[in-house]
Amino acid sequence: MSVGLKRKTIEVPAARAPADMADVMQPYTLSRTALARRAIDLLVIGGGMAGTFAALAAKRADPARSVVIVEQSNILGGQGTVGGVAGFVGDSARVNAIFAELVARLERAGKIDPYRSNDDRRAYDLESCGYYLQEMVAEAGIETWLHAVALDGKARDGWVREILISVGPTLVAVEPGMVIDATGNALVADILGLPTRHLGALAQLPMSLYFTLWDTGRPVRPFLPEGCPRWDNDDDLPMTSLHSFADGRLEVKMKVVGFDAADGFSLSEAEIHGRRQMMGLIYHLQTRGYRGRHAAGGGKPLATYTLASVSRAIGQREGRRIIGGATLTEHDVRHAAIFDDAVAVGTYHLDFHWPDTDKRAGTGITDMVEPYHIPLGAMLPQGMHNLLCPGRSLSGDQMALSSYRAMTTCAQMGFGAGTAATLALSTAGSLTDLDHDALLVAIEAGGQKLDLSCYGDYLRCLQLIEETIPIDSREGDRLVLDRLPNGRTRAALVRGDDVVATALRERATWAPVADRDGPQRVAPDDARPNAVMGKVCFDAAGSILAFAEAHQSAPVVGEGAVACILLKRCERGDERWELHATVDEPGRLFALIVTGEHPRYRVLSTDHDGAVSPDVIPTAIGCAAAFANRDGQVHFWEGSEDRFAPIGEPAPDPRTLKQRPYQDHVLLAEAPRMEGAS
Repeated sequence: MSVGLKRKTIEVPAARAPADMADVMQPYTLSRTALARRAIDLLVIGGGMAGTFAALAAKRADPARSVVIVEQSNILGGQGTVGGVAGFVGDSARVNAIFAELVARLERAGKIDPYRSNDDRRAYDLESCGYYLQEMVAEAGIETWLHAVALDGKARDGWVREILISVGPTLVAVEPGMVIDATGNALVADILGLPTRHLGALAQLPMSLYFTLWDTGRPVRPFLPEGCPRWDNDDDLPMTSLHSFADGRLEVKMKVVGFDAADGFSLSEAEIHGRRQMMGLIYHLQTRGYRGRHAAGGGKPLATYTLASVSRAIGQREGRRIIGGATLTEHDVRHAAIFDDAVAVGTYHLDFHWPDTDKRAGTGITDMVEPYHIPLGAMLPQGMHNLLCPGRSLSGDQMALSSYRAMTTCAQMGFGAGTAATLALSTAGSLTDLDHDALLVAIEAGGQKLDLSCYGDYLRCLQLIEETIPIDSREGDRLVLDRLPNGRTRAALVRGDDVVATALRERATWAPVADRDGPQRVAPDDARPNAVMGKVCFDAAGSILAFAEAHQSAPVVGEGAVACILLKRCERGDERWELHATVDEPGRLFALIVTGEHPRYRVLSTDHDGAVSPDVIPTAIGCAAAFANRDGQVHFWEGSEDRFAPIGEPAPDPRTLKQRPYQDHVLLAEAPRMEGAS
């Protein structure tokens, strides 16, 4: 682990197996006459985001194929409905075409927050989400078996030949063409005896119980049932997050540690323990309030709130993971991994919770990462030909899991897996023989982008890259930036009309390259203005106090202003990003200014080398710039304008740039208009 936080250990009750476990483990037989038998092209086990989107992608890619979803609960959506999560994280505006359709249906009903790039959670109504997933699946002609679970299976020579399904009281033996295990616990892989990663109760990412309080508008009588915990102050509480809504709802997420999501007996104990813990937390909120994250009511006691609902099941972050042909690692996630067999893109930050403490201080690691690829090989258990495991069951290490477990990423993984399964049925037969170029074309044709350069808008205010480019510059040189596919950036050093050095940023790392594919000669930079374009006034700290373009009157900046020159500009949407540098010696201020009605700025250097021409280009985050300082080093900067300061105000404290933003939820702030209403 790359971050050392102080960890507190707590004692938790151990799960106990039944006393008659020996009897439970005795061999049993099922009467053949009790079985129905079905041959199904694609059997999807698990109706969460990964499973549902796998089924939808497969059916839309080939409507003639028979597709069945097997879901153990009474609703599709997984953690997003059953687990009570009710909020999308990651780049929810750029998942895939099917996800966009789900969002559009929720938007029409007024059941989801608008997309905001710097919102760390896009809330939605979970019951509506489950309903629309159900309808989308039905409209596609996909069968859904609810209250259903896989009991047993048979595999031979790397092919899954049969899966025994219990659909309520009905037993069905399915002979599948392809199987997608989207259970989040690698259930199919486990019952087939395939090797899995299983860390156990005190090493897994912990669970969380979601419940909803409702503001009744009048005082309620707090009551603490016997046997439920009582805490003296907020510091002793389990990790808690509150989300308030305009309609009086208060969603509560409460951490529950010390249980194993891949062990049924431990999972049962977690549900029981979690509800007791919940009753104690409700009593604390009603009598003392809460002054932690997203505190409601100003931290005062929530004396008018009462329990309205509890999630159908406790929320799970980790269970079993397969051992795949490839393994997604923390290094891959931190270094914007690129894979030839990519089928999905991860955009969510690392979100690692220490597994052995329930306190807020033990949250762990929440580092931002750049978009990264998720390979098909990590979904394919070693030695198997017709089984894929997208979602939380993916072959990955625990730190990587903390990022790729997000529902938006699971929806992408499912989409990729479903498309791959359909392509295999139609062509190669085996998933190991797929044409990956054809698969990429099929995935993108279905509406899911795999080019990493298309992503990066999620929490863009926290996306900041400041690095040194391994290029040596000298007077008269100029820098040229290019954005290449899959999030790569190329920096070229131009001397005269010739490219004399090139560096490539790939997998979050710069390296010099002999770029034979890049331009060896570049046209003169005739468009670069060389005249004084305005005046700027700044203080010793580098804050821009005033700025005026040349056509504006001098009093706008006042005394102490120095001339500045516009070195380069680029367009991004309706905005214009400009690189300005001071002409006079003092400070050699070099700043990026976003012009418009309310101009904003960010100082990139106070030691800029004006003899080397910089460059600026638009990116998914905002823009990227390359420039030289007087120490001879070439620097790279990429970020968004969200944390720029308005001209006339001090530059933001660097510490505040790392603070995660929070925006109030607007879901159900006002009732949606009925269609046809006047």
